[in-house]
Amino acid sequence: MRKSIFAIAALLMLFACGGKQSQTKTKHADTDEQTSMVEEESKEDPKEVIEALIHDLYAAAANNESDIDERFACREWRDMVKAVNQKDAQIEEIGFFNEDYWTQMQDSNPEDLEAREIKFEQLDPEEGTALVDFLLYSSVDVTHIQLAFCHDDGEWRVHDIIRFFVDPFAHEDSFNYMGAMQEYLNESEEEETEP
Repeated sequence: MRKSIFAIAALLMLFACGGKQSQTKTKHADTDEQTSMVEEESKEDPKEVIEALIHDLYAAAANNESDIDERFACREWRDMVKAVNQKDAQIEEIGFFNEDYWTQMQDSNPEDLEAREIKFEQLDPEEGTALVDFLLYSSVDVTHIQLAFCHDDGEWRVHDIIRFFVDPFAHEDSFNYMGAMQEYLNESEEEETEP
């Protein structure tokens, strides 16, 4: 009788351990699946992600879509543009923006906009920064542009636009939008503080 009770108890312990083991295996499988999903996301090549973003951005610009800033720009860029537009609303003459800053066009954008000759001047996935140089082709013009990118809310977003142009002395010069917007906004603060 004792032997059979002992045998039953041993069997119950084995079943209990087997149940725990299968529960543990299930928990490990769930954790492994989540880990592999995160690893899969981090395996995405940042260059491919950013290049696709540039092509999507200019496809939207070619269609004259109005939500480009919301879709492609970082929060700091959007806040800066909003502040500039608020300042421009207080003046009668042409304000800071005299063209579409994404395309450098004053009228509606042509349908054949395309970023070509894309080169990464700088890329640091850990810091979440990149600087990408390219030529923006269209039937209207060819423009040399650089976009600075940052990680914002876990996604690559445009942080700044640098436009290159030829100055009156035939030298290539550049115009940095983020820096210029900051200077423009600071002008009003300086005027207010002058005696």
